[in-house]
Amino acid sequence: MQVTTSAEGWTAARPRTLVDHVIDQILSAAARGLILPGDRLVEKDLSASLNMSRVPIREALRVLESQGVVTSEPYKGIRLMEITQDRLSQILDVRTTLETLAATRAIEAGRNAGEALAPLRRSLQELRLMGERGEVFSFASADTAFHMQLVCLGGNQPLVTLWQSLARQLTVIIGLAVNSKDMKTIVSEHERLLDTIASGDLAAVRKELTEHIITEGMKVDFDLLHARRMAAQITAA
Repeated sequence: MQVTTSAEGWTAARPRTLVDHVIDQILSAAARGLILPGDRLVEKDLSASLNMSRVPIREALRVLESQGVVTSEPYKGIRLMEITQDRLSQILDVRTTLETLAATRAIEAGRNAGEALAPLRRSLQELRLMGERGEVFSFASADTAFHMQLVCLGGNQPLVTLWQSLARQLTVIIGLAVNSKDMKTIVSEHERLLDTIASGDLAAVRKELTEHIITEGMKVDFDLLHARRMAAQITAA
């Protein structure tokens, strides 16, 4: 079998920086529930844990603050975003609107068949692989990447930019939801969503997207998060 060296179908590598590494480490800890919503992030502690200077950590926190993953307030320091029922509902409302619009535009333009769906199929395969490995952060990242490809399919760059502003918050939310929902079930939902998009049935796509996003997102177990916070406070005491 000959292995193609064509650029088609391949993604060019992007140099990784220390800032990228810190961002991934914070997102991973948040998605896995090691850092809880509202927890304070201290530069000195992160520097010791990651064995690096504070400069890339400070820059990573700035990036995450600009994307809503962390917040900064006088006298309170930098904290992981709070996730309440109300905030989660608001984020999912916006996400549903953006992705439904993207899918609608993709179908109207005929970008829902053949090679146009290749990026979505590759993302789905990555999601399956991460599900088989049981890696929560990698799975949440693959889930986010799938929906990013869906949004790009719409061909509307301002819409893509708006969705990207939520992407890292969504990775954290998806990771927390995985604690309460089987990965195989989530993969099956994405398979069904892809099939529905390929069918071109706009009403069915809108229904499937709404059910998928709301059902998946609202699976965050707030009782579990509260229990973990209480356990952490007892341990610290």
